[in-house]
Amino acid sequence: MSILLLGASGRTGRLIAEKLHAAAMPYRALIRNAAKRDEFVQLGATPVIGDFTSDLSQAFEGMQTVIYAAGSAESEGAEQERQIDRDAVIASADYAKRLGVRRLIVISALAAYDPEQAPAALRHYAQMKRESDDYVVASGLDYLVLRPGALTMDPGVGTIQITSDAASRHQALAREDVAAVVLRALQADLARKVIGFTGGSVLINEALASL
Repeated sequence: MSILLLGASGRTGRLIAEKLHAAAMPYRALIRNAAKRDEFVQLGATPVIGDFTSDLSQAFEGMQTVIYAAGSAESEGAEQERQIDRDAVIASADYAKRLGVRRLIVISALAAYDPEQAPAALRHYAQMKRESDDYVVASGLDYLVLRPGALTMDPGVGTIQITSDAASRHQALAREDVAAVVLRALQADLARKVIGFTGGSVLINEALASL
């Protein structure tokens, strides 16, 4: 399986890189900072230097699966949300279709189920996520859209709760557990699904198997 990881140096992306390396799954990592090249080589990656303003055709060529793990930071504002959470996802789907990628995995957000019900500060972010999710689902690719709830940098616990209810109170979720969901989804070859999840008490393998 040939894998391209986009957003590899972000908080969730780095944890996905670690999971891929631990599982002995070779992958290509898109990073903006060339100074991090050796760091990702140590994590089993073939680094590609670039960003979403570049022509990324070479990064996508020959790949079977692309993981989109990039996301705007909480304080970056509407323009970055538009660029990173919508436009770059759409561009990635277009690259994937044009260059023969079979599957696109996108890390979205639970709030994308119902952007209008998101807190005011998150409403635009949630709308951008929803618009890019809808584009990916309609793309014809073997998509997998993962919609985690509120995220923390706590150690993973290996359990989650599947839900599509964005409005209810939910347990926070470790980013490490999001990375574990990505790895398990790869191993199980999950596709053509939109999966919302939060912190919970169900083992990740069991939760995904129930789908």
